[in-house]
Amino acid sequence: MPEFLILLLPIAAASGWWAAKRSVRKEREKLRNAEIDPAYFRGLNYLVNEQPDKAIDVFVRMLEVNSETVEMHLALGSLFRRRGETDRAIRIHQNLIARPTLSSEQRSQALMELGLDYMNAGLLDRAEALFSELIDNNALINTSLGNLKIIYQHEKDWQKALDVTRRLEEIGEEDQSGDRSHFLCELADIALQEGRDEDAKNYLKEAGETAPEAMRPLLTQATLSLQQQDYTTALRLYQRVAETHPAFIGEFVNQMAECHRATGQEQAWLEWLKALYQRRRSLYVMLAIADEIEHSEDGDVAIRFLNDELAANPSLLGVQRLIRMRLTQQGSGKTTFLETLDALVQSMTDTQSAYQCHRCGFTTRTLHWQCPGCRTWGTMLPTSENNGRYSE
Repeated sequence: MPEFLILLLPIAAASGWWAAKRSVRKEREKLRNAEIDPAYFRGLNYLVNEQPDKAIDVFVRMLEVNSETVEMHLALGSLFRRRGETDRAIRIHQNLIARPTLSSEQRSQALMELGLDYMNAGLLDRAEALFSELIDNNALINTSLGNLKIIYQHEKDWQKALDVTRRLEEIGEEDQSGDRSHFLCELADIALQEGRDEDAKNYLKEAGETAPEAMRPLLTQATLSLQQQDYTTALRLYQRVAETHPAFIGEFVNQMAECHRATGQEQAWLEWLKALYQRRRSLYVMLAIADEIEHSEDGDVAIRFLNDELAANPSLLGVQRLIRMRLTQQGSGKTTFLETLDALVQSMTDTQSAYQCHRCGFTTRTLHWQCPGCRTWGTMLPTSENNGRYSE
Protein backbone atom coordinates (compact mmCIF):
# COMPACT_ATOMS: atom_id res chain seq x y z
CA MET A 1 0.00 0.00 0.00
CA PRO A 2 1.40 3.42 -0.88
CA GLU A 3 2.68 5.39 2.06
CA PHE A 4 0.33 8.32 1.50
CA LEU A 5 -2.70 6.01 1.88
CA ILE A 6 -1.38 4.75 5.20
CA LEU A 7 -1.10 8.31 6.37
CA LEU A 8 -4.77 8.96 5.46
CA LEU A 9 -6.17 6.15 7.63
CA PRO A 10 -6.04 8.10 10.94
CA ILE A 11 -7.64 11.06 9.24
CA ALA A 12 -10.51 8.86 7.88
CA ALA A 13 -11.09 7.34 11.31
CA ALA A 14 -11.28 10.76 12.92
CA SER A 15 -13.68 11.98 10.26
CA GLY A 16 -15.97 8.99 10.85
CA TRP A 17 -16.01 9.58 14.59
CA TRP A 18 -16.80 13.28 14.11
CA ALA A 19 -19.64 12.52 11.65
CA ALA A 20 -21.16 9.95 14.00
CA LYS A 21 -21.01 12.38 16.90
CA ARG A 22 -22.66 15.08 14.83
CA SER A 23 -25.43 12.65 13.81
CA VAL A 24 -26.16 11.75 17.43
CA ARG A 25 -26.26 15.44 18.33
CA LYS A 26 -28.79 16.10 15.57
CA GLU A 27 -31.00 13.21 16.73
CA ARG A 28 -30.98 14.57 20.26
CA GLU A 29 -31.93 18.01 19.04
CA LYS A 30 -34.71 16.47 16.96
CA LEU A 31 -36.07 14.61 19.97
CA ARG A 32 -35.96 17.78 22.06
CA ASN A 33 -37.87 19.66 19.37
CA ALA A 34 -40.44 16.84 19.19
CA GLU A 35 -41.29 17.05 22.87
CA ILE A 36 -44.99 17.00 23.53
CA ASP A 37 -46.57 20.42 23.52
CA PRO A 38 -47.62 21.42 27.07
CA ALA A 39 -51.05 22.20 25.61
CA TYR A 40 -51.65 18.46 25.26
CA PHE A 41 -51.29 18.04 28.99
CA ARG A 42 -53.62 20.96 29.53
CA GLY A 43 -56.19 19.34 27.26
CA LEU A 44 -55.83 15.97 28.97
CA ASN A 45 -56.25 17.66 32.33
CA TYR A 46 -59.53 19.16 31.15
CA LEU A 47 -60.69 15.70 30.09
CA VAL A 48 -59.79 14.14 33.43
CA ASN A 49 -61.65 16.93 35.23
CA GLU A 50 -64.72 16.37 33.02
CA GLN A 51 -64.39 19.63 31.12
CA PRO A 52 -64.62 18.25 27.56
CA ASP A 53 -65.55 21.56 25.92
CA LYS A 54 -62.36 23.23 27.14
CA ALA A 55 -60.37 20.16 26.10
CA ILE A 56 -61.79 20.33 22.59
CA ASP A 57 -60.90 24.02 22.34
CA VAL A 58 -57.30 23.22 23.28
CA PHE A 59 -56.96 20.38 20.80
CA VAL A 60 -58.59 22.33 17.98
CA ARG A 61 -56.21 25.27 18.54
CA MET A 62 -53.30 22.83 18.45
CA LEU A 63 -54.60 21.39 15.20
CA GLU A 64 -54.52 24.82 13.65
CA VAL A 65 -50.82 25.00 14.53
CA ASN A 66 -49.75 21.41 13.84
CA SER A 67 -51.65 19.22 11.38
CA GLU A 68 -49.53 16.21 12.37
CA THR A 69 -51.88 15.67 15.32
CA VAL A 70 -54.67 14.37 13.06
CA GLU A 71 -54.54 10.80 14.43
CA MET A 72 -54.99 12.04 17.97
CA HIS A 73 -58.01 14.12 16.98
CA LEU A 74 -59.56 11.16 15.17
CA ALA A 75 -59.10 9.03 18.28
CA LEU A 76 -60.49 11.78 20.51
CA GLY A 77 -63.59 12.19 18.36
CA SER A 78 -64.16 8.45 18.31
CA LEU A 79 -63.87 8.41 22.10
CA PHE A 80 -66.53 11.09 22.47
CA ARG A 81 -68.85 9.21 20.11
CA ARG A 82 -68.51 5.98 22.10
CA ARG A 83 -69.28 7.93 25.26
CA GLY A 84 -72.49 9.21 23.68
CA GLU A 85 -71.22 12.77 23.32
CA THR A 86 -71.90 12.84 19.62
CA ASP A 87 -72.14 16.61 19.27
CA ARG A 88 -68.55 16.96 20.51
CA ALA A 89 -67.37 14.21 18.18
CA ILE A 90 -69.03 15.98 15.25
CA ARG A 91 -67.36 19.24 16.19
CA ILE A 92 -63.89 17.66 16.24
CA HIS A 93 -64.33 15.80 12.95
CA GLN A 94 -65.81 18.83 11.19
CA ASN A 95 -62.76 20.87 12.23
CA LEU A 96 -60.51 18.16 10.87
CA ILE A 97 -62.21 18.09 7.48
CA ALA A 98 -61.93 21.87 7.23
CA ARG A 99 -58.12 21.63 7.34
CA PRO A 100 -56.66 22.11 3.81
CA THR A 101 -53.40 20.40 4.77
CA LEU A 102 -54.94 16.94 5.28
CA SER A 103 -53.75 14.16 3.03
CA SER A 104 -56.36 12.32 0.98
CA GLU A 105 -56.11 9.33 3.31
CA GLN A 106 -56.57 11.49 6.41
CA ARG A 107 -59.52 13.28 4.86
CA SER A 108 -61.19 9.98 3.97
CA GLN A 109 -60.77 8.72 7.52
CA ALA A 110 -62.18 11.98 8.91
CA LEU A 111 -65.18 11.75 6.56
CA MET A 112 -65.78 8.17 7.71
CA GLU A 113 -65.67 9.19 11.36
CA LEU A 114 -68.01 12.12 10.75
CA GLY A 115 -70.41 9.82 8.91
CA LEU A 116 -70.42 7.50 11.93
CA ASP A 117 -71.11 10.52 14.15
CA TYR A 118 -74.11 11.43 12.03
CA MET A 119 -75.37 7.84 12.11
CA ASN A 120 -75.08 7.80 15.87
CA ALA A 121 -77.00 11.11 16.06
CA GLY A 122 -79.77 9.81 13.77
CA LEU A 123 -78.83 12.22 10.95
CA LEU A 124 -79.00 9.43 8.39
CA ASP A 125 -79.31 11.64 5.31
CA ARG A 126 -76.05 13.41 6.16
CA ALA A 127 -74.32 10.12 6.92
CA GLU A 128 -75.55 8.66 3.64
CA ALA A 129 -74.14 11.64 1.72
CA LEU A 130 -70.69 11.24 3.30
CA PHE A 131 -70.50 7.47 2.71
CA SER A 132 -71.63 7.98 -0.89
CA GLU A 133 -68.90 10.62 -1.32
CA LEU A 134 -66.29 8.16 -0.06
CA ILE A 135 -67.48 5.51 -2.51
CA ASP A 136 -67.39 8.03 -5.37
CA ASN A 137 -63.82 8.85 -4.36
CA ASN A 138 -62.95 5.15 -4.31
CA ALA A 139 -62.02 5.36 -0.62
CA LEU A 140 -62.97 2.98 2.22
CA ILE A 141 -65.50 1.34 -0.10
CA ASN A 142 -66.23 -1.81 1.93
CA THR A 143 -66.86 0.05 5.17
CA SER A 144 -68.91 2.75 3.43
CA LEU A 145 -71.12 0.18 1.71
CA GLY A 146 -71.59 -1.67 4.98
CA ASN A 147 -72.72 1.53 6.70
CA LEU A 148 -75.07 2.38 3.82
CA LYS A 149 -76.57 -1.07 4.17
CA ILE A 150 -77.34 -0.33 7.83
CA ILE A 151 -78.85 3.04 6.94
CA TYR A 152 -81.10 1.67 4.20
CA GLN A 153 -82.37 -1.09 6.48
CA HIS A 154 -83.18 1.48 9.16
CA GLU A 155 -85.06 3.55 6.58
CA LYS A 156 -86.72 0.38 5.20
CA ASP A 157 -85.48 1.25 1.72
CA TRP A 158 -85.20 -2.41 0.75
CA GLN A 159 -84.35 -1.83 -2.90
CA LYS A 160 -81.30 0.28 -2.01
CA ALA A 161 -80.32 -2.22 0.69
CA LEU A 162 -80.55 -4.95 -1.94
CA ASP A 163 -78.37 -2.98 -4.36
CA VAL A 164 -75.73 -2.41 -1.68
CA THR A 165 -75.54 -6.11 -0.77
CA ARG A 166 -75.00 -6.95 -4.42
CA ARG A 167 -72.13 -4.46 -4.63
CA LEU A 168 -70.61 -5.90 -1.46
CA GLU A 169 -70.61 -9.35 -3.00
CA GLU A 170 -69.11 -7.99 -6.22
CA ILE A 171 -66.10 -6.59 -4.36
CA GLY A 172 -65.52 -9.87 -2.56
CA GLU A 173 -67.29 -9.24 0.72
CA GLU A 174 -68.63 -12.27 2.61
CA ASP A 175 -71.73 -14.08 1.32
CA GLN A 176 -74.77 -11.78 1.43
CA SER A 177 -77.34 -14.22 0.01
CA GLY A 178 -79.23 -14.62 3.28
CA ASP A 179 -79.73 -10.88 3.70
CA ARG A 180 -80.57 -10.42 0.02
CA SER A 181 -83.26 -13.07 0.32
CA HIS A 182 -84.83 -11.22 3.26
CA PHE A 183 -84.72 -7.89 1.42
CA LEU A 184 -86.53 -9.50 -1.53
CA CYS A 185 -89.14 -10.89 0.87
CA GLU A 186 -89.61 -7.41 2.36
CA LEU A 187 -90.21 -6.09 -1.15
CA ALA A 188 -92.67 -8.94 -1.70
CA ASP A 189 -94.56 -8.04 1.48
CA ILE A 190 -94.88 -4.43 0.30
CA ALA A 191 -96.10 -5.60 -3.11
CA LEU A 192 -98.73 -7.81 -1.45
CA GLN A 193 -99.95 -4.92 0.70
CA GLU A 194 -100.31 -2.81 -2.45
CA GLY A 195 -102.15 -5.56 -4.32
CA ARG A 196 -99.29 -6.27 -6.74
CA ASP A 197 -99.46 -10.05 -6.45
CA GLU A 198 -97.43 -10.79 -9.60
CA ASP A 199 -94.59 -8.54 -8.45
CA ALA A 200 -94.69 -10.29 -5.08
CA LYS A 201 -94.43 -13.70 -6.74
CA ASN A 202 -91.43 -12.57 -8.75
CA TYR A 203 -89.69 -11.23 -5.66
CA LEU A 204 -90.39 -14.46 -3.78
CA LYS A 205 -89.13 -16.56 -6.66
CA GLU A 206 -85.88 -14.62 -6.74
CA ALA A 207 -85.61 -14.83 -2.95
CA GLY A 208 -85.94 -18.61 -3.12
CA GLU A 209 -83.32 -18.84 -5.85
CA THR A 210 -80.99 -16.55 -3.88
CA ALA A 211 -81.18 -18.69 -0.73
CA PRO A 212 -82.62 -22.12 -1.63
CA GLU A 213 -82.62 -23.34 1.99
CA ALA A 214 -84.35 -20.25 3.38
CA MET A 215 -87.70 -20.72 5.11
CA ARG A 216 -89.19 -17.27 4.65
CA PRO A 217 -89.75 -17.28 0.86
CA LEU A 218 -91.52 -20.65 1.07
CA LEU A 219 -93.65 -19.61 4.01
CA THR A 220 -94.69 -16.35 2.35
CA GLN A 221 -95.53 -18.16 -0.89
CA ALA A 222 -97.63 -20.66 1.08
CA THR A 223 -99.49 -17.85 2.86
CA LEU A 224 -100.17 -16.14 -0.48
CA SER A 225 -101.51 -19.40 -1.97
CA LEU A 226 -103.73 -19.89 1.09
CA GLN A 227 -105.14 -16.38 0.71
CA GLN A 228 -105.91 -17.16 -2.92
CA GLN A 229 -107.60 -20.42 -1.77
CA ASP A 230 -105.08 -22.49 -3.70
CA TYR A 231 -105.04 -25.05 -0.89
CA THR A 232 -103.12 -27.72 -2.79
CA THR A 233 -100.17 -25.44 -3.53
CA ALA A 234 -100.25 -23.96 -0.05
CA LEU A 235 -100.23 -27.41 1.53
CA ARG A 236 -97.31 -28.57 -0.62
CA LEU A 237 -95.29 -25.52 0.40
CA TYR A 238 -96.17 -25.85 4.09
CA GLN A 239 -95.16 -29.50 4.05
CA ARG A 240 -91.83 -28.57 2.46
CA VAL A 241 -91.18 -26.02 5.21
CA ALA A 242 -92.17 -28.58 7.85
CA GLU A 243 -89.61 -31.03 6.48
CA THR A 244 -86.75 -28.52 6.14
CA HIS A 245 -87.47 -26.30 9.18
CA PRO A 246 -89.43 -28.51 11.60
CA ALA A 247 -88.65 -26.38 14.65
CA PHE A 248 -90.91 -23.62 13.30
CA ILE A 249 -94.01 -25.73 12.66
CA GLY A 250 -95.87 -23.86 15.38
CA GLU A 251 -95.94 -20.88 13.01
CA PHE A 252 -98.06 -22.64 10.39
CA VAL A 253 -99.56 -25.84 11.80
CA ASN A 254 -103.02 -24.23 12.03
CA GLN A 255 -102.79 -23.11 8.40
CA MET A 256 -101.95 -26.67 7.39
CA ALA A 257 -105.02 -27.90 9.24
CA GLU A 258 -107.13 -25.33 7.38
CA CYS A 259 -105.83 -26.58 4.02
CA HIS A 260 -106.61 -30.20 4.86
CA ARG A 261 -110.12 -29.40 6.07
CA ALA A 262 -110.80 -27.24 3.01
CA THR A 263 -109.86 -30.17 0.75
CA GLY A 264 -111.61 -32.82 2.86
CA GLN A 265 -108.39 -34.57 3.90
CA GLU A 266 -108.86 -34.65 7.68
CA GLN A 267 -107.86 -38.31 8.01
CA ALA A 268 -104.77 -37.82 5.86
CA TRP A 269 -103.89 -34.81 8.02
CA LEU A 270 -104.09 -36.85 11.22
CA GLU A 271 -101.98 -39.64 9.74
CA TRP A 272 -99.37 -37.15 8.52
CA LEU A 273 -99.20 -35.54 11.96
CA LYS A 274 -98.77 -38.90 13.71
CA ALA A 275 -96.02 -39.95 11.31
CA LEU A 276 -94.24 -36.63 11.86
CA TYR A 277 -94.61 -36.95 15.63
CA GLN A 278 -93.00 -40.37 15.56
CA ARG A 279 -89.95 -38.94 13.81
CA ARG A 280 -89.64 -35.75 15.85
CA ARG A 281 -91.40 -35.01 19.10
CA SER A 282 -92.85 -31.52 19.03
CA LEU A 283 -95.22 -29.73 21.34
CA TYR A 284 -97.10 -28.10 18.47
CA VAL A 285 -97.51 -31.37 16.57
CA MET A 286 -98.75 -33.02 19.75
CA LEU A 287 -101.33 -30.26 20.26
CA ALA A 288 -102.42 -30.50 16.62
CA ILE A 289 -102.93 -34.25 16.99
CA ALA A 290 -105.01 -33.70 20.13
CA ASP A 291 -107.14 -31.08 18.35
CA GLU A 292 -107.69 -33.37 15.38
CA ILE A 293 -108.64 -36.33 17.59
CA GLU A 294 -111.07 -34.13 19.51
CA HIS A 295 -112.54 -32.84 16.23
CA SER A 296 -112.82 -36.18 14.40
CA GLU A 297 -113.11 -38.80 17.13
CA ASP A 298 -113.87 -38.06 20.76
CA GLY A 299 -112.91 -35.59 23.45
CA ASP A 300 -112.10 -38.31 25.97
CA VAL A 301 -109.67 -39.95 23.53
CA ALA A 302 -107.98 -36.61 22.95
CA ILE A 303 -107.68 -35.99 26.71
CA ARG A 304 -106.18 -39.45 27.28
CA PHE A 305 -103.67 -38.80 24.50
CA LEU A 306 -102.65 -35.48 26.06
CA ASN A 307 -102.41 -37.01 29.55
CA ASP A 308 -100.07 -39.74 28.33
CA GLU A 309 -97.84 -37.35 26.36
CA LEU A 310 -97.67 -34.71 29.10
CA ALA A 311 -96.68 -37.34 31.64
CA ALA A 312 -93.55 -37.99 29.56
CA ASN A 313 -92.99 -34.41 28.30
CA PRO A 314 -94.75 -31.83 30.51
CA SER A 315 -95.30 -28.30 29.20
CA LEU A 316 -97.43 -25.33 30.19
CA LEU A 317 -99.10 -25.03 26.79
CA GLY A 318 -99.98 -28.71 26.89
CA VAL A 319 -101.47 -28.38 30.38
CA GLN A 320 -103.44 -25.35 29.26
CA ARG A 321 -104.87 -27.25 26.29
CA LEU A 322 -105.83 -30.12 28.60
CA ILE A 323 -107.60 -27.76 31.00
CA ARG A 324 -109.58 -26.17 28.17
CA MET A 325 -110.62 -29.56 26.81
CA ARG A 326 -111.96 -30.36 30.29
CA LEU A 327 -113.80 -27.05 30.39
CA THR A 328 -115.33 -27.77 26.96
CA GLN A 329 -116.55 -31.14 28.21
CA GLN A 330 -118.16 -29.57 31.28
CA GLY A 331 -120.09 -27.01 29.22
CA SER A 332 -122.37 -24.90 31.39
CA GLY A 333 -121.27 -26.81 34.47
CA LYS A 334 -117.76 -25.39 34.45
CA THR A 335 -116.04 -25.38 37.82
CA THR A 336 -114.48 -22.27 39.30
CA PHE A 337 -111.36 -24.29 40.09
CA LEU A 338 -110.65 -25.17 36.43
CA GLU A 339 -111.36 -21.62 35.28
CA THR A 340 -109.00 -20.23 37.93
CA LEU A 341 -106.36 -22.79 36.97
CA ASP A 342 -106.76 -21.84 33.29
CA ALA A 343 -106.26 -18.16 34.08
CA LEU A 344 -103.18 -18.97 36.19
CA VAL A 345 -101.57 -21.06 33.44
CA GLN A 346 -102.41 -18.34 30.89
CA SER A 347 -100.58 -15.74 32.99
CA MET A 348 -97.56 -18.05 33.13
CA THR A 349 -97.48 -18.75 29.39
CA ASP A 350 -97.80 -15.01 28.69
CA THR A 351 -94.39 -14.49 30.29
CA GLN A 352 -92.66 -17.25 28.34
CA SER A 353 -90.31 -16.37 25.51
CA ALA A 354 -91.08 -18.27 22.33
CA TYR A 355 -88.01 -17.20 20.33
CA GLN A 356 -84.43 -16.23 21.11
CA CYS A 357 -81.67 -14.80 18.94
CA HIS A 358 -78.77 -17.23 18.86
CA ARG A 359 -76.38 -14.32 18.27
CA CYS A 360 -77.24 -11.74 20.93
CA GLY A 361 -79.70 -13.61 23.16
CA PHE A 362 -82.67 -11.26 22.60
CA THR A 363 -85.96 -13.00 23.48
CA THR A 364 -89.47 -12.38 22.20
CA ARG A 365 -92.85 -14.04 22.05
CA THR A 366 -93.29 -13.62 18.30
CA LEU A 367 -91.08 -14.55 15.37
CA HIS A 368 -89.08 -11.65 13.93
CA TRP A 369 -87.17 -12.20 10.70
CA GLN A 370 -84.70 -9.53 11.83
CA CYS A 371 -83.59 -9.63 15.46
CA PRO A 372 -84.78 -6.44 17.23
CA GLY A 373 -81.66 -6.58 19.40
CA CYS A 374 -78.65 -7.00 17.11
CA ARG A 375 -80.48 -6.28 13.81
CA THR A 376 -79.22 -9.45 12.13
CA TRP A 377 -81.43 -11.54 9.85
CA GLY A 378 -82.56 -15.11 10.37
CA THR A 379 -81.09 -15.57 13.84
CA MET A 380 -84.30 -16.10 15.84
CA LEU A 381 -84.88 -19.70 16.95
CA PRO A 382 -87.65 -21.30 19.04
CA THR A 383 -86.69 -21.51 22.69
CA SER A 384 -86.43 -24.83 24.49
CA GLU A 385 -88.55 -23.49 27.38
CA ASN A 386 -91.42 -23.05 24.95
CA ASN A 387 -90.84 -26.56 23.58
CA GLY A 388 -90.80 -25.15 20.10
CA ARG A 389 -87.71 -27.06 19.05
CA TYR A 390 -87.88 -30.65 17.86
CA SER A 391 -85.98 -33.26 19.75
CA GLU A 392 -84.84 -36.32 17.89
